[in-house]
Amino acid sequence: MISIGTSEAGRLSATRHAARAARTRAGRAAALAALLACARTSAAETAAAPAVPAAPAAPEAAAPVAPAGWRAPAELKVGITPNYPPLAFERDGKIVGVEPDLAEALGKQLGSKLVLVPLAWEDLPDALAAHEVDVVMSGVSVTERRKRTAAFTRPYLTVGQMVLVRTEDLARLGAPDALDRTGVRVGVQRLTTGAAYARTELPKATIVEFGSADSGIEALREKRIDAFVHDAPTVWRLTGRFDSDPSRALAGLYRPLTKEELAWAVRKDEAGTLGAALDAALEKMRSDGTLEQVLDRWITVRKVAIGPPELAPSAPAR
Repeated sequence: MISIGTSEAGRLSATRHAARAARTRAGRAAALAALLACARTSAAETAAAPAVPAAPAAPEAAAPVAPAGWRAPAELKVGITPNYPPLAFERDGKIVGVEPDLAEALGKQLGSKLVLVPLAWEDLPDALAAHEVDVVMSGVSVTERRKRTAAFTRPYLTVGQMVLVRTEDLARLGAPDALDRTGVRVGVQRLTTGAAYARTELPKATIVEFGSADSGIEALREKRIDAFVHDAPTVWRLTGRFDSDPSRALAGLYRPLTKEELAWAVRKDEAGTLGAALDAALEKMRSDGTLEQVLDRWITVRKVAIGPPELAPSAPAR
């Protein structure tokens, strides 16, 4: 069973702000850095072929098992930022997408009521640390830095950073090295893995930061930047049925720039209990087809570039 804790979110917001006043500045910075980043990532380019959405291949390690005698609580609070279609977004007043559907499936397996607690992205780390939510399910990429302060389940989806350009610029910017040139303006969302990639791998380009993916995409349409780097779900959203672009003014370069695994975050001291139970439930969803069905339902466009391996590597195995 799943519900949306609207009033709960308001109460937690007030509690969170009061708690923050007592925390040290260093503590807040460490918590924020731990989980902050988006996971929240055209014929003229290359031929592109649709591919069936799939989950990451099951790891070869032994299947996870929840601890003997441990029982999931009657209610689990799920921290989620619903501004990230198709993973989590609002439609007709309801939070929908990949993460809410997986949360509902988890609730059935664990015998718990899962309450979605909508929060701003930057509030998720503090909410988890303060026990205001029990698990974060919001398209979070697993990174070494985040693993210092949170535990992650096994990944349920592999994505990567991709590039959006204007269709009219495909000939100019379609080559793999075209972005790393003087004078090319590359947009990124602030404090994301896409921003980190651009700063490291595109030293010659001019990097322009935005507060959200939507503001970066708007800048691309208005020709204030030449390209926008973000993760695959953003490209799927613009090239699929989410925020569809009838004019085809934007095109995706379907060469993953990075490989990132999306997973759910829990507190480190609950990795062996709640974390193990979530892993066991995920493994069951993987084996009985539930995970694949959810991904098929929401990720209607998945493309890999076709071409020489050195120019257009395939998307990572799901």
